[in-house]
Amino acid sequence: MKNIQQNIDIDSIEIGDIVDINLLQRFQDSFAASTNMASITVDRNGRPVTKPSCYTNFCENFIHSTEKGDNECAISHKCGGVTAVKMGKPYIYTCHAGLIDFAAPVLINGKQICTILGGQILNHKIEKPNLMQKAKELNIDEKGFLKAAEEIKVIDDKSIKSAVNLLFMIANFISKIGYEELQLKQMSKRLKREIAEKDALLKQANEYNALKTRLFSTISHELKTPINIIYSAIQLLENTYICDEKVNMKDSFFKYSKVMKQNCYRLIRLINNYIDINKIGLGFYSLDKKNGNIVSTIEDITMSVVEYAKLKGIKVVFDTDVEEKIIAYDFEKIERIMLNLLSNAIKFTDLGGSIKVSIHDGEKFLTISVKDNGTGIPEDMLKKIFDVFIQVDGSVRRNVEGSGIGLSLVKSFVEMHGGRITVKSKVGVGSKFLVELPAKIVDEDSCYDNDKEKLMDMDNEEVKIQLSDIYL
Repeated sequence: MKNIQQNIDIDSIEIGDIVDINLLQRFQDSFAASTNMASITVDRNGRPVTKPSCYTNFCENFIHSTEKGDNECAISHKCGGVTAVKMGKPYIYTCHAGLIDFAAPVLINGKQICTILGGQILNHKIEKPNLMQKAKELNIDEKGFLKAAEEIKVIDDKSIKSAVNLLFMIANFISKIGYEELQLKQMSKRLKREIAEKDALLKQANEYNALKTRLFSTISHELKTPINIIYSAIQLLENTYICDEKVNMKDSFFKYSKVMKQNCYRLIRLINNYIDINKIGLGFYSLDKKNGNIVSTIEDITMSVVEYAKLKGIKVVFDTDVEEKIIAYDFEKIERIMLNLLSNAIKFTDLGGSIKVSIHDGEKFLTISVKDNGTGIPEDMLKKIFDVFIQVDGSVRRNVEGSGIGLSLVKSFVEMHGGRITVKSKVGVGSKFLVELPAKIVDEDSCYDNDKEKLMDMDNEEVKIQLSDIYL
């Protein structure tokens, strides 16, 4: 409970936060009716919280009927309230009009929440000359004023003190209960919040464990498949050598070495991707951006996969609305972005299909589009395909190879450039990936020599690695 108390700013609490005002009004009315003492509850700033209970004709219709009398009452009540708060207990005093009044503070941990003011009684009759003098000061009807004074209840000091102390104890008891209820509510909210936070942490832990399980499963499958293929190729090569001396070993060697090479490229790609995704996650990955003609780079990368696509009966088209655009980019990362998107497009496009790569020069961003008319992506997967280890259901997009981290890397590389990647797709119609790169340059003098950076053909080593999932 101590910690909860420390979390509640008592200075910000109003009496209405801990006590129902209607309940307080009924309590106040009952007290006034049973003791013949007028009463009203005010907040710490002196503003009324409840309606007046049993106000006397003397005060209500005479004293408060004049501005001077009303102001004098306000000053009297304020002084009485301040004194009561300082004392930490009820303060009984004589007001400016000669009546007995009281101020009973309602406190929480020694701090004022509100004050119950009241009284408008006498412990003895006021002498007539004093009443006449007051009537003259306030310029009010003397006869009516004297008659109103006669109506005021006279109560002995002991009874007054007992009644006010009882009021003080009950009011503070009620406020204490209300405050403790407020503490419990805050504790309940805090516990609910902590439970929600722990549930979120538990959910994250479960998702992390599921991710680890999927990671190990994916790694196991992705490593096992090319290794098995390499091992099988070696066995076939050995059997050919042992069993048939007439076979031209040169042809057999090149036949099976090609299979082994492609699967070695798959292993290299897989290992590189896992290393890079971990480096990005740990914040150890950085770009080496230089100024260069991005249009020329995208065109060269696109042309490097044309022969792969032709072998699968797929047409690749490149189009641009600008021939040259100098921006800052990391050549290696752009190469991997494009090869990954093109590799996916080739894998998921059927014989006779087409792939179109186009560039649009915007005012602040350059947009690269990779569009195919392949099998497409289900709508429920569109928001997930950029997550690590997410693969589209093979029943929709055929049983193709892939670890499910390529697009996650692509997204990371694009965002590291300050850009963004989006996808539009429909099952049976095709997919369109849009990469937006900021049209900015770096201040450094270093620039790409696009002639040296060109990807000339499908024999380029990086092309072989990035397209190793495609079996021709």
